[in-house]
Amino acid sequence: MLKVPLLLKITGLMTFLQENLGNKIQTVSLRLGNGWSGRVVLSDAQGRKFSKADLSGVAQAKTDWLKCLSQPHLLFENVGEILKTEGRNCVAVKNLTIGDSQLKVVVKRHYPGAGLRQFFRSFQRGRALRNLETSLKLQRLGVPTAAPLAALQDKYGLLTYQSIYITRYLENSCDLHTFCRRHLSNQLSLRKHFSNQLASILAELHKNGLWHRDPKAKNFLVTPQGEDKHKVLLIDMDGIKPYRLRREICRFRSLWQLAASLLSVSAVNRTDYFRTFTTYSNLTGLEPSHRRRIFRELSDRAKAKHLRSMLKNILIIKPSSLGDIVMALPALSALRKSFPDAKISWFIRPEFAPLLKNHPDLTETIFFDRKFLGQAWFNPRALASLLSLIWRLRRSKFDAVIDLQGLFRTASLAWLSGCKKRLGMADARELAHIFYTHKVAQDRDCIHLVDYYLKIIQTAGASKPVPSGVEGTQVRFLLPVDPAAADAVNRLLIIQGIKPNNYAVFVPTSAHRDKCWPVERFAALADKISSQFHLSIIATGAASENSAVERLRNLANVPIANFAGATSLSELVALLKGARLVVSNDTGPGHIAAALGVPVVLLFGRSNPARVAPYGRSSCVAAVEPDGRGFNADSYDPKHDIKAITVDEVYRKVCEQLTEPH
Repeated sequence: MLKVPLLLKITGLMTFLQENLGNKIQTVSLRLGNGWSGRVVLSDAQGRKFSKADLSGVAQAKTDWLKCLSQPHLLFENVGEILKTEGRNCVAVKNLTIGDSQLKVVVKRHYPGAGLRQFFRSFQRGRALRNLETSLKLQRLGVPTAAPLAALQDKYGLLTYQSIYITRYLENSCDLHTFCRRHLSNQLSLRKHFSNQLASILAELHKNGLWHRDPKAKNFLVTPQGEDKHKVLLIDMDGIKPYRLRREICRFRSLWQLAASLLSVSAVNRTDYFRTFTTYSNLTGLEPSHRRRIFRELSDRAKAKHLRSMLKNILIIKPSSLGDIVMALPALSALRKSFPDAKISWFIRPEFAPLLKNHPDLTETIFFDRKFLGQAWFNPRALASLLSLIWRLRRSKFDAVIDLQGLFRTASLAWLSGCKKRLGMADARELAHIFYTHKVAQDRDCIHLVDYYLKIIQTAGASKPVPSGVEGTQVRFLLPVDPAAADAVNRLLIIQGIKPNNYAVFVPTSAHRDKCWPVERFAALADKISSQFHLSIIATGAASENSAVERLRNLANVPIANFAGATSLSELVALLKGARLVVSNDTGPGHIAAALGVPVVLLFGRSNPARVAPYGRSSCVAAVEPDGRGFNADSYDPKHDIKAITVDEVYRKVCEQLTEPH
């Protein structure tokens, strides 16, 4: 914890007043302890002070604002909303009291990245201080930006370890891309208004020897200014650069890059682009005789950039396990929805490939025989197969590789594919993250693996699906049922004397013993379900689990059909699809049943239900404290042992599932 006895020294009382259209923005430089220093804004552009406290009030750190400055880590406690995370970098919304003002602010934390280039950059002032100075400069020039409030940096010796930039949060605002997609109407006056504002911002930068290297629509904010009026603000200060010797080369670059970022929005048309270009040309003094040729060139560049941004060839790496593959299915459907013409391949182990057979959103599967390829270091045939696999990956020339497995072997194969856009988990195991170009962090909004996988593909450019009941693209679990497999299951049911669509399936086994509910409790549950709902009981599992199923049959007082090892994976899907009820441990078949939408009860012991429970179906979960385990994948607290779940608790869940409409 930082101490601020009066280490909070005002460097020579370096208060300076900066003019902004006749208004004053008062700032002061601060030097805190433990390497922290920075600059804060004491008044806004209209000269209004945030606090009536004098400088001794600053030293005493009496307000929330001062506490946050003296202990910067508090800025990321009790935040209202997390807007963006990327590795350790974070952008969040927080409510603060600054003197007499109650303000909602945006807090942006930045850590220098890895690599030699970033190492040398860490000798510079922190990004936050540079952003603050850039924002103040732009406001003096009349360029509208989000109002800056403070910039802090943490330096160890000459190296900047991290920086924090704070700006005012603007209610009811959204980025330009979102606004155009959702709200841009056919009103000519609104379109002209936006074209004029965007052209004016870029022209003002140009006239002052500046340009924006990444002027995509999401770096502009649209905020309401009364009825039917909106103001466009520039919110990304990182991309503002001086021309130096690149004036002619970069003069129109910001313009066509902005256009490229809006080409996917159908509401924005060619007339809007031409209107913005014309206004920009008028403001920057471009000769009319050159405009038509330049506009055509800019249009071609914008289209080319847009096409490059559209992924045409995508590889999903998720070779196992069965349940995890099922939870990655919404990511596959979301990718297909966002990139309808793309080739999408799935890297999978052969034993799980039937699950994806005839999937309408998938182009092909690439088999990964892990056990055989693991012998490559001593088996020449395995080595030849591994080299052949790597050559196939490289020859495919993927535009994006998305590793949802997060292990060294899968991440290294992503790297060996030669793809320049490799996405994966920021906290991947076995140092897998070193192979990714885009590391996506898990936060509290994506504790569930389905949400986390969707966040990863959104980083690749896919649209975000919405929960059921909300207008837009839905989260979708699509599992095709093979007609031949369904026929085989019907024949098997007839042989066993079981009526189709009048049976319950039990999955009493798992690859992990501590995930198995006691078999005698499954037997007691079978007695209750059979007598109350008159359902036939089927127990299934792998062939190696036959003895556990036989033990269940011997303990139960009702007939139980043993289907362990009797079905292929495709037939298992068909069997589960026709069930009136599925009761399962936390294992693959249970997750298949949940994805198929059948009534299901899944039992969880050490596994965290918040991460892997049936998505959007909390009523299907039988567990102790299913929502109170945080981010951890597993809990070894004795109270979370699967044996703590009683037969009566599971039976109540069964009754809820069988009596509510599906």
